[in-house]
Amino acid sequence: VALDGDGAALMRMGAFATLGAYGPSNLTHVLLDNGAHDSTGGQATVSSQVSFAGVAAACGYASAVESDDVNVIDALFEAAPLDGPRFVRLAIRRGTPDGLPRPTITPPDVKTRLMRHIGAA
Repeated sequence: VALDGDGAALMRMGAFATLGAYGPSNLTHVLLDNGAHDSTGGQATVSSQVSFAGVAAACGYASAVESDDVNVIDALFEAAPLDGPRFVRLAIRRGTPDGLPRPTITPPDVKTRLMRHIGAA
């Protein structure tokens, strides 16, 4: 499962083409669309003008849906296997919970920790 946000997806649309062409059938791409770059200050995105499911379908995903009902996630995982990756765009509200902690580890430290975990370091 790859979790994505609308702002990030808009900034790197090429990922859709790559995943559509090479993505495995066990890949599920979930895009959480709140219409904002919430992690960088809440600037609005243009996601309301984009059919992410249409982009995913055009790029070769085996299935692509858009919804504002969280139950679409359960339906996605209960569906029969497909020959290629699945995509779902789920509309969500803006905002972060009060008291949500910010990361305390630096990106290079995250990389080191991951490499150590997978035995690559």
